[in-house]
Amino acid sequence: MKGLLKFALIAAFLMIGVSSNSQDPKELFVPGTIIRAELMKSLDVKKAKVGDNITARFIEDFLPYANNAPAPKGLKVTGHVVEVALRHGESASRLGITFDKIILRNGTEVPLKMTIQAIGRPELDAAAANNGASPMSAKAPMSLKGAMGTGTNAPVPTGSMPAGDNTGAGATPGTAANGRLTPEAQGVVGMSGVSLAPGGAEDSVISSQKHNFQLISGTQMVLCVIP
Repeated sequence: MKGLLKFALIAAFLMIGVSSNSQDPKELFVPGTIIRAELMKSLDVKKAKVGDNITARFIEDFLPYANNAPAPKGLKVTGHVVEVALRHGESASRLGITFDKIILRNGTEVPLKMTIQAIGRPELDAAAANNGASPMSAKAPMSLKGAMGTGTNAPVPTGSMPAGDNTGAGATPGTAANGRLTPEAQGVVGMSGVSLAPGGAEDSVISSQKHNFQLISGTQMVLCVIP
């Protein structure tokens, strides 16, 4: 009996070791890995300042395409604001954002460069729009200042992405029927008058010629890991 117990304990420790190795961030988040996340706090171009911290969290378990190793949802990605400009005359409002770190469940911070491949309204609002209903969040239309509807897709650099299309019937291109952005989504999805483009310092620039915009809590992002 003691022998069996000892064997079981050894096997458990071996499995823990294998699991830990498989979750090595350097192996999981290789360049080209796609991460779907949502903002944890609203970001208002009128109030934002250069250097402000930004935090988003994974919105699902995912399988990085490179090695099929799962990572748990709930991990966080952090970054900061690198550029702010309010709309003035012909000049657009702008927010330059860079994501440069992942925070693991144990609190470990892993430096990692990411660009924003796509951005879209919160999942519930997008799902309601796909079904022809009003946004689920009453706050969304006001806080996005009318930025609902078809977005402007500016080209953004991306790495290799998983194959396949999860878009449901009647869904806005780039979203599934449940409103979640797909890994293939590009640019701005479902937010009219808002554009997304690469910045000059490995950042991503969100802008609007129409209004000083606000990205509310829950705004979806598809991030792509870069070298």
